[in-house]
Amino acid sequence: MQFTFSHTSLRPAAVLLFLLVLLSFNTSAWAKADYTKDYHPHINKAERQVMAEDYEGALKTYQQAFTAVPHGFARDYYNAAVCAALTGHEKQGIDYLEKLVAKGISLEYLEQQEALEPLRAHKAWKKFAKKYPKRRKAFRENTNIDLRADLDELWARDQYFRQAKGGLRVHADTIRKIEADNVKTLLAWISKHGYPGEVLIGLPDTLEILPRFSIVIQRQTTARNGFDFNNVLTQAVQDGKLDPQAAAYLLDQQQGKNVYRSKVLARVICNKPEDCKDDEEFGDLSSRYLVQRMSEEEEAKANELRQTLGLEPVADYREKVRYAIKDDRFKLGYDWAVTNYKVPSKEAAKVLVESMAILD
Repeated sequence: MQFTFSHTSLRPAAVLLFLLVLLSFNTSAWAKADYTKDYHPHINKAERQVMAEDYEGALKTYQQAFTAVPHGFARDYYNAAVCAALTGHEKQGIDYLEKLVAKGISLEYLEQQEALEPLRAHKAWKKFAKKYPKRRKAFRENTNIDLRADLDELWARDQYFRQAKGGLRVHADTIRKIEADNVKTLLAWISKHGYPGEVLIGLPDTLEILPRFSIVIQRQTTARNGFDFNNVLTQAVQDGKLDPQAAAYLLDQQQGKNVYRSKVLARVICNKPEDCKDDEEFGDLSSRYLVQRMSEEEEAKANELRQTLGLEPVADYREKVRYAIKDDRFKLGYDWAVTNYKVPSKEAAKVLVESMAILD
């Protein structure tokens, strides 16, 4: 028996084989993705482009980041959606919002964001909103909601006796025992499920960088011989389960030092605001931002540590935080990045200011 094949019969099979090989290659590459090298450098570049108002370029860079790994972070999808809204790519922006819904972001939250108005005005928004209940259901089915609830319970246990009458002074022994038990429980869950990132436990309706269970890690300080989460956190960052800025903050909290420079700006707040206005030397202190003085060696060390997490240098981070203060359309700031120092008088404020540098 003789078989004959035409070029036209081979073409679909060849295309299918090519697609399967390509899919296999991408899946293999994704499985080995190191977010500190394959993802976050792209995000750092995109954020610099945002600050330079190159929204078209930023959108393309965000796309490169998302295609390099299995999944992006919600915050980055949001910023990419804003870039799309500003450049007339509304359909693409709505596609990114669908990624947010899949992670647990609520439609109500998206409707409240002024920066997304161009997307809400697009004809595709109506279809997006109509499909929201179905996508919300899929989110709950694909996410470990029970684990998130259990993790929230760790936070509740941490807070219970701290908020009780007498607090730490009366319940110190009980609180320390709870902290130790919380660490054991968290490590057991990480061993079983992996680090609880956005994909595993989703987000609580809004954008979240630091889930409440992070308090368990923050309590384990070096000064109190707490459990060292360094390896856990750095591995979670590499695996795309933890935002590197959040990891830097948690590592700084554990060490009790600002070695990653997660706290990059400071403000002086006088108990009597009128005392700190119109100073001949410093001007209105309440409206000025300060930075800790660093030697070149200290800054180089901080940059080296930050690079291991895929983060930008300290100088770029500082500019990003300053930009976020002025332009809230994008999610570029972090709650912990600015330290507020409350002082009783202008004299106390000036002592503090003299130990730091004032930004223009």
